Amino acid sequence: MAKFKIDFKIDWKSKLIDLLIVIIGITIAFKLNNWNDSFKTELEAKGYIESFYEENKTNYESLVSAIDFANSNKRDIDTLKNMLLSGTYSDTRIKSLSASMMTLADFNPSTTTMENITASGEFDMITDIDLRKDIISTYKSYKTSTKLEGLIADYVNEYVTPFFFENVRFRDFESINADFSKDPHFENIVLGYEVLLNQQISGYKSNLEKQKVLDDRLTTANNRFKQ
Repeated sequence: MAKFKIDFKIDWKSKLIDLLIVIIGITIAFKLNNWNDSFKTELEAKGYIESFYEENKTNYESLVSAIDFANSNKRDIDTLKNMLLSGTYSDTRIKSLSASMMTLADFNPSTTTMENITASGEFDMITDIDLRKDIISTYKSYKTSTKLEGLIADYVNEYVTPFFFENVRFRDFESINADFSKDPHFENIVLGYEVLLNQQISGYKSNLEKQKVLDDRLTTANNRFKQ
């Protein structure tokens, strides 16, 4: 009876080559996937930084306009205050200068990019820690400016407007009470308004400095992406 010999010899060299090919293929695929994720993250970070850059430019221009308006208002209030403190009640400019207290600066910054990146939970995409700190600091200062605007608006509603309702005809700002400028309450209102206006301007200027620093960092970050 014939006997058959089964050869169990394994070609280990071939198997090892196949295994290496599989490992190399998986490694390459893994690295390509990581590279793709990293590229997508970098593109998204670039998009956020560009958005912050454009938004900061817009907010800067808006704030400069608000500061100019507030400073113009302050000059009127300073003139009015000096008239009252010196007792120059006959000056015809008192009525027109008093009207300055009814007009308020309005910064109204755009915060869309900050809201989007916060809601998405993707703030970590911006890897520059100093840039992230400056962004957060600048947008927090917007809230401070808004609060200061709210304080002076509340003051106008609570003190300025009621006083004028009793003493001035709003249609042409002619006096109902010819001696309203001599009223000590009016002087107090003007002095109180000046204090709040100075705080508002100071807050605006502090905000503007933060915007300048942020603009420098965003410009640097944008240039780095272009390299």
